[in-house]
Amino acid sequence: MGRTIWRSLAANASLTIGVIGGVKAADFLLWDKEKYDQMQERLELDYWKKYGTPEFIEGHLHKSTINKGEFYMSFLKEKNPHTNLDDRVYKTM
Repeated sequence: MGRTIWRSLAANASLTIGVIGGVKAADFLLWDKEKYDQMQERLELDYWKKYGTPEFIEGHLHKSTINKGEFYMSFLKEKNPHTNLDDRVYKTM
């Protein structure tokens, strides 16, 4: 006839655990930090090339993962965001 509530709960729990476990395992096996950093750098450089650089935000130099030994200007990443935020917000005159 039909399933009992306990069989339905067990099926749903095993499905949930299987999907989450599979995604975590794939993430663990396939994650590459260097490729992710290269992708971020390309996206940022293409965005600023298309729309122009910001006028009111200071940029920070970061090591390039695409061109080894070179630097690129990033307007999204800050070297130490907590101290920079404190300086901008709590600046005394």
